[in-house]
Amino acid sequence: MIQQVQDGVAPPLRVAGVLLAAGESRRMGGPNKLAIQLDGVPLVRRTAQTLLAAGIDPLIVVLGHAADTVAALLHDLPVRCVVNEAYQQGQQRSVLAGLAALDPARDGAPDALLVSLSDLPLLSADALRELIQAFAQRGEARVQVPVHQGQRGNPVMFEAGLLEALLACPGGPREWIDSHPQAVRRLSVSHPGFTTDLDTADDIAELSRRPDAPRVIVP
Repeated sequence: MIQQVQDGVAPPLRVAGVLLAAGESRRMGGPNKLAIQLDGVPLVRRTAQTLLAAGIDPLIVVLGHAADTVAALLHDLPVRCVVNEAYQQGQQRSVLAGLAALDPARDGAPDALLVSLSDLPLLSADALRELIQAFAQRGEARVQVPVHQGQRGNPVMFEAGLLEALLACPGGPREWIDSHPQAVRRLSVSHPGFTTDLDTADDIAELSRRPDAPRVIVP
């Protein structure tokens, strides 16, 4: 397993990641949002690159709708793609498919697990490294959820020792979180990248109005 390094310093934790890229983009009203280009880079590829730059390794990408098309957008990145054939049954099925694809014997044992959406256009590697650092200092909490201005965000981080328990929950990690509120740390974050996503055409318009926004091209 290769740890990416920033300024000569390895990440404080070895983090395995699951990137969710199986949805149908129904709320976008036509285009597949994962193919929307931000400064010339497809959204799903941009998010994957951000996670990789922050040291997430391995990174499992869960595909479903238009799996071949989305996989082609990631073709030369060091990610491992798995297909969730039951993607229409809800997001948590994709989360479980990604977690089930983690293989400590192959990849090494991680310290933490990270589950992320793909449509996070403002998420940066620096902000993600700060999230990982905060998780390393979490105390007794077993799960960390970023919260920006009262809004729950992504990615969500889990103690690696929870993997079997998460896989055993029919409702996925969300069910485990709801059943163990005392184990969850809700981390207040200042960066809007953790809560800014692209679900609708209105979201794209709002993003485009930001002075720090990337140039958006809808296919």
